[in-house]
Amino acid sequence: MGRREEKRELVRRQLLMAAAQLFAEKGYESTSIEDVTDRANFSKGTFYYHFQSKDELVIELRRWFLAGTMDQTLAMIEQGKPPLMVLEKLLLDRAAFTEKHPELSRVFLMERIERFLFREEQSVLQPAEEGQPKRRFRKAIYQLVCDAQKHGQIRPDVSPQEITGMIIAFYLHAQGAWLAGDHTTSLVEKMHRWIHVFFDGASAKGDRSAFCYPIAQVAAPDMPEVAPPVV
Repeated sequence: MGRREEKRELVRRQLLMAAAQLFAEKGYESTSIEDVTDRANFSKGTFYYHFQSKDELVIELRRWFLAGTMDQTLAMIEQGKPPLMVLEKLLLDRAAFTEKHPELSRVFLMERIERFLFREEQSVLQPAEEGQPKRRFRKAIYQLVCDAQKHGQIRPDVSPQEITGMIIAFYLHAQGAWLAGDHTTSLVEKMHRWIHVFFDGASAKGDRSAFCYPIAQVAAPDMPEVAPPVV
């Protein structure tokens, strides 16, 4: 990456971090583009150079925050780890992030529900276009479900697309209920229970214990750090 690209990326990250702080402080609806540019000390023109709208900013912010989790998931897939274990870790890590960053998670949840919950239903079957991000939550789940079916860990009489939709649905429901105030238990613990209840019905016959991810090892990812200034 050249010097100019490094500066451009730094500005982009500073805008994203400013938006993350403001969304956590005052919510998405109450945060304007001008608030973001004022916090980051940039002009509106600079904002629109990097993002077409506040909605696009939120999409990029969610990808930025959760990129580390997706990188770990893809690495585990490439290492040949049991797909159900990888899937469980992915869902539990997302739950841990929600517990650690509830206000940002509320913004991300609404963005998914309003824009992508149903539109992505068919996208798992389509190859990624050039320049399109490959680290997508739904695509990763779909791949893991396909792998689990190939290994005989998930019953084969339900399509992987349908199972993916079921997993997304119960994940979003659990997350939404927790964010709405159901804090009687940890979201990570609730997600852990729901995952196992779901796979009691979806799994092929056999012992799943060897494929379970240890709940004690679940940890929320830290907030991304803004790169130091380029001098």
